[in-house]
Amino acid sequence: MLIPAFLFAMFAGVAIGCAVGMVFHRNPVHCALLLVGVLLSISGLFILLNASFLAALQVLVYAGAIMVLFLFVLMLLNIRGESPLLTRGAAKGFGILFAIVVFVELLWTVLSPQVEPGGMAASPSVPRSFGSPAAIGRVLYTVWLYPFEITSILLLIAVIGAVVLAKRKFG
Repeated sequence: MLIPAFLFAMFAGVAIGCAVGMVFHRNPVHCALLLVGVLLSISGLFILLNASFLAALQVLVYAGAIMVLFLFVLMLLNIRGESPLLTRGAAKGFGILFAIVVFVELLWTVLSPQVEPGGMAASPSVPRSFGSPAAIGRVLYTVWLYPFEITSILLLIAVIGAVVLAKRKFG
């Protein structure tokens, strides 16, 4: 019981540390690499939940493919010398406000009693099929089909936009 608690604390601490570093770091490439640290820590948390398939997807899709895409766009745009959209103080203010809102939501979720429709308290156990490829595929291609497709189209538009901006800037 002590080892899973230690591993949870370690993964959660690394995720929080990388997330805070990502918010306050100025270099966008370093921010993207800190995001990889957050994503890998979340993958470790999935392993603690016995969802090894989700952990592998987290590493392959997010920490691998999506972060390569982000770094490609950052390198392509070369935004090193441009002025920021928000001032540093305003960005910190939004970050702190967002952190407070997320913290309050987490407290609300943890402290509120979980009640099932029948009036009985919900059990904290995870279903046996949690994280299996069949369960993920069933939910992804039924309930979340349209958001999944819209996300893929938005990523495609972002890549095309980055290429157009880079071509206009350098071409």
